[in-house]
Amino acid sequence: MKSPPRLLLDLTPLDTPARLRGIGRYIRELALGLAGLSAQERSGIEILGLTKLSWTGGYEVTDDIAAFEGDPELPYPNEQDYYRWAYRQRFALWRAAARIGAAAVHICDAHATPWFLDSAGVRRIVTCHDLVPTRFPDRYLSAKDGGAFVGKAIEKRRYLSADLVVAISDATRDDIRTLLGVPEERVVRAHNGIDLSRWTTPSPASPEALLERLGIAKREFVLYVGGSDWRKNIDGMMAGLARARALGLELELVWAGHLEAGHIQAVEAQASRFGVSAAVRRVGYVNDDDLSILYRAARAHLFISRCEGFGLTLVEAMAAGCPVVTTDSGALREVAGDTALTVDAEDHHAIGEALLRVCRDTNLRKELIRRGRERAPLFSREAQARAMVAIYRDFFDVDSQQTRRETAH
Repeated sequence: MKSPPRLLLDLTPLDTPARLRGIGRYIRELALGLAGLSAQERSGIEILGLTKLSWTGGYEVTDDIAAFEGDPELPYPNEQDYYRWAYRQRFALWRAAARIGAAAVHICDAHATPWFLDSAGVRRIVTCHDLVPTRFPDRYLSAKDGGAFVGKAIEKRRYLSADLVVAISDATRDDIRTLLGVPEERVVRAHNGIDLSRWTTPSPASPEALLERLGIAKREFVLYVGGSDWRKNIDGMMAGLARARALGLELELVWAGHLEAGHIQAVEAQASRFGVSAAVRRVGYVNDDDLSILYRAARAHLFISRCEGFGLTLVEAMAAGCPVVTTDSGALREVAGDTALTVDAEDHHAIGEALLRVCRDTNLRKELIRRGRERAPLFSREAQARAMVAIYRDFFDVDSQQTRRETAH
């Protein structure tokens, strides 16, 4: 019987700062989801995880893709770890993939395009998380990226040269087609997924103890989770908070997420600009158990980004029973559906008034929570994994019915 095609799932970005960001969460959830499928569901494809790559093409792989979480010696990978990873990807991945006998590599962090894979007979599947740099080159393509012109050309080549591009939302898929010109038949969509049980099940930790430790016990707050770059719309959050407080809400903004020193200064400057410095509390990076508590204690999850590829925290909030205030266009509207209050990201008054509504209208809160909990299972990691297996099968032209019959016998 013919051996199944071997797919190499690249887990090496977990040894870069991506581990603590959305891309890292994407890789972990995909690996866990694929590993959680039955052998019959994954039949016809052999999936190996690439965990180490050397400059000379040396490698380590595992068929236990759920077990790898990154090098424990690098609890907080830095930017130098990222650049080392990127250049190893470019120079050495082709050699490792060929030695492993991979038919294709699934690259989950597209920011370093491997060279020579084609000549090694290895095909390339690339996940596109968003096209923010292409949409806003003046803000996201600096001189080190080659500037707007060169940077956009690199982005275009990155995806046009792939054998298949996986978009994490319909909005991202449409951007890939229209902004980059990737042919429709080489772009597919598979929504991101989360571990529903983690967010639907209350944390075993004491909510009161955590809120006391963070200094937010018995306070009314909205929760933001993430970074501070321009698209995250920090000015809109601060202005919306100021508007809500002017309307009579004693509301605070709790910010969860690791920020570098320079970014902290920028956030503090925006808070000062809108007169809400005393109402903004940065709590830094929190683990998922603590984040689950924060979602449940918050009056709402505020996520009014100007542009996102998906928006994982929306689904986490929905699953945890936290109402959402988000942007009324793009991927965030797509993911939220009818479960959230949606606003124009640039309409600061509307943001504040949405916060007022979600905090004061009890019936509205209950309805948003109900809708969110019903919608969240659409974005489970099991659903993501099954969608990806179907994509892999189509890519390799594997007949799932035939492989299941062979497995049964």
